[in-house]
Amino acid sequence: MNEQELQNILKDTQEALVQVGKRLKKMEEDKPESKDYSAELANIGKKLDSQITEETLVGMKASILKHAEATDNLVTALEEQKKAIGEMPNRIKVNVEHRITGQQRPYIIAGAVLLLVSVLSLFASFQLWLSNSTLHDSDIKFRMVRLFYPQVSLDIDSIYNNNPQQLKIWVKQEEERLLAIRKAEENAEKSEKEAKKAKEDAKKAREKVNKIKKN
Repeated sequence: MNEQELQNILKDTQEALVQVGKRLKKMEEDKPESKDYSAELANIGKKLDSQITEETLVGMKASILKHAEATDNLVTALEEQKKAIGEMPNRIKVNVEHRITGQQRPYIIAGAVLLLVSVLSLFASFQLWLSNSTLHDSDIKFRMVRLFYPQVSLDIDSIYNNNPQQLKIWVKQEEERLLAIRKAEENAEKSEKEAKKAKEDAKKAREKVNKIKKN
C-alpha cells in the first residue's frame, strides 16, 4: 500500500466522520420537544394518594432519579464524543501533511480502523439509548395499569407465565382485529359523508333545473 492509497483511506475516513457528525446533529434537532404532562400527572397523583404508601413513593422517586442520572451521564458522554469527533478531522489533516514513513503506515491504518469502529459504536449506543427510553416508558405505563387495575395485571401475569407465546399471538391478533374494525368504521363514516354530499349535490342540481324551467 503506497502513500497515495493511505491518503485516500484517511480522506474517506474524514468524510465519514463529517457525515456522522451531521447525522447526530440532525437527530438532536429532530428530537421532539417534551410535552408538559404536569396537569395530567397532578390529576393522577390525586387519585393515587389513597393507594400509594410512603415506601412505594420513595421507591418510585429513587427509580426516576436513577433513570434521570443515567440519562444525564449518557448525554454528557455523547457530547464529549461528539466534540472529539468534530476535532478529529483537523487532527487527521495535520498528520497527513507530514511525510508518511514505512514504519508509520501500520499504525495509521490501525488508527483509522479503530476510529471507524468508535464512530459505529457511538451511533449504536445512541440508538440503544433511544430504545431503552421507549422500553422505560412502556414499563411506566404497565405499572400504572397495575396500580389502577391490580386484578387485570394479575390475570395478565398468570396467562403470560403459563404460555407467553400464546399470549403474544393473541395480543397480535387482537391488535390486528381492532385495527381492522377501526378502519372499517372510518370507511363507513367516509362513505356516509360521501353519500350525504352526493344527495345534497343532486338536490341542488334539481333546484337549479327547476329554476331554469320557470325562467
